[in-house]
Amino acid sequence: MVEQIKQRIEEIYDEVAALRREIHMYPELSGEEQRTMELVSGWLTKLNIPHETNVGGHGVVATIGDPNAPFAVGIRADMDALPIEEKVQTPFTSKNPGVMHACGHDMHTAILMGTAKLLKEMEDQLPGAVKLFFQPAEEKGGGARQMIEAGCLVQPPVKRVLALHVNPDMTAGQASFMPGRSGASSTTLRITVNGRACHGAHPERGVDAIIAAAHVLTGLQSISSRSVAPTTPVIVTVGKIQGGTKGNIVAGTVEMEGTIRALDLETTELVKQRVKDVAESAAACCGATADVYMNTQYPPLINDEATALEMLDIARSVLGEENAFLRTEPSLGAEDFAFFNLACPGAIFRLGVGQDNGHPQMLHNEWFCPDEQGMKTGMLLEVLGVLHFLQAETK
Repeated sequence: MVEQIKQRIEEIYDEVAALRREIHMYPELSGEEQRTMELVSGWLTKLNIPHETNVGGHGVVATIGDPNAPFAVGIRADMDALPIEEKVQTPFTSKNPGVMHACGHDMHTAILMGTAKLLKEMEDQLPGAVKLFFQPAEEKGGGARQMIEAGCLVQPPVKRVLALHVNPDMTAGQASFMPGRSGASSTTLRITVNGRACHGAHPERGVDAIIAAAHVLTGLQSISSRSVAPTTPVIVTVGKIQGGTKGNIVAGTVEMEGTIRALDLETTELVKQRVKDVAESAAACCGATADVYMNTQYPPLINDEATALEMLDIARSVLGEENAFLRTEPSLGAEDFAFFNLACPGAIFRLGVGQDNGHPQMLHNEWFCPDEQGMKTGMLLEVLGVLHFLQAETK
């Protein structure tokens, strides 16, 4: 069976690579995935796979097998791109200025389209149903939640859900898995420091918002070192700060934007309270005030232990132990697949796509250029994972 699946993957690979390149050429930002949705829908129609579009936004939900089956296994792929100007020059470089698939979602989508073709060919052999989730708006947070709220996990009920994410730190043919806490919660942070503008020659008549913001910024950096245990990973980052209008004017307002990351919601709530306390008190010490806005967009990513470990076993059996890794260190990156993990047992794994193009290979980078050969491994593991968990549900 495995060798037959590998052979079919080789046979359809060029077609899947062409799909990936089509998606890559026309990237769409979160909430704008209309063209990508139509491309996916057209492919599913060609394969005679029933599906719905515009689910939770521009999402697509497809079902392979009996729609009235007592259970299903789901697979999710995200579709949105990033506001980055691509610098990699290929025949399929992005044609949308300032927008690029710099996080590999084009590969995720193409892999799932290939997986759909393979599973459709096995439809008569499936002991349950398979549901495919082509998800919008992962980068902005909310796409997964919106699809779940729209009912994507019911009819038939999804008992297990899988996903993958490309990783340029591993080469094609490799994959890694992590049970339990794997990724962080992500909280958007905005702080407005309110002072009072005045002439720079008479600073005593105003309240310098820039000075106050500097105290706020310094205070925020003490939270991870003094408000939580040293063994508890926490990040409070201010990535944007803007204030003032002219060199000889004491600034009346400063705007700050950042992010808070933690591996559990209890720590997240603690840090959010400390951010508010620190910002307000530090500003007050300078005679200013601080308005603090925080919004937790993603919960922590917690993989189901059994699902992750069983996928690891599958990968080791077909890739070799030297190419299937057990991760032990969680990332403080966020991933809205976490919403699926809250709804039912599931796991997301990392797929090797690294190659040398003369530039550092990182996600969310304008030089990101993944090795398309990694898609073969992605399809193989998705198909074998689905078959394994469908069989497990029948026992």
